[in-house]
Amino acid sequence: MGIRERKERHRRNLRRMILEVAEDLFAREGYENVSMRKIAARIEYSPTTIYRLFRDKADLMEQLIAEGYRGVRERYEAILAERPASPLETLNLIIREYVAYALAHPNHYRLWFETSRLRLSGGRLEMRHGSTSYRVYHTWLDRIEECKAAGLLPPRDALELFQLIWAAVHGMISLRIHHPGFPWPPLHRHVDALLALLERGLAGSRGRGAPRARSRPAGARDGRDGAGRAAKSGTDNQRRAHSPRTARPRRRTGRRQ
Repeated sequence: MGIRERKERHRRNLRRMILEVAEDLFAREGYENVSMRKIAARIEYSPTTIYRLFRDKADLMEQLIAEGYRGVRERYEAILAERPASPLETLNLIIREYVAYALAHPNHYRLWFETSRLRLSGGRLEMRHGSTSYRVYHTWLDRIEECKAAGLLPPRDALELFQLIWAAVHGMISLRIHHPGFPWPPLHRHVDALLALLERGLAGSRGRGAPRARSRPAGARDGRDGAGRAAKSGTDNQRRAHSPRTARPRRRTGRRQ
């Protein structure tokens, strides 16, 4: 190996070490509380060495985030290349890989959400980190649309379905990351149970649109509901029962002679 090759290998190894140390520090202490000098002290290099590879701390973070999204995307691409039997099976496999990656890289997963802004841009879902936007979740959305077309998911808005599924999956991941000592079930069983629960729940609403708001009962005004009307009716009855009645003259029914 020549001098140029050795220098290039050293540069790659150093870059990898800086990213790993920065990821750990950002996750433990918070992005705002970590300086380039602190990262340099951890790897026992001068800050100047880090600045030769990264413009600043924001650039370091963006490259760290980009590597994480690249890792997830590669897993998704491998699944799509295998062409699973159904879009629902494809969606389930994608979710499993997402969970596996997140739990294998818990610090990275934390940083995704601590340093990002989730937004809708032109009807497209984006996770924005610094100056870069990622659309990794559109792999989920595309599969959800395919499931709807095949009748495997209810005909509801795809983004709404995604939010329901993603919220459940993200909740499971976050709980396992933040409470590792809790007696969780084995991961494969936990994911199996969650996916089965989601599938049954969504299948139960198949063919139904979004729930309609209940119409107000007839005669309900000014926020008065049926219970209020019943109470008023009871009060009126009590008033009638206690109020004096005027005697009516009795009508004669005898026959005229």
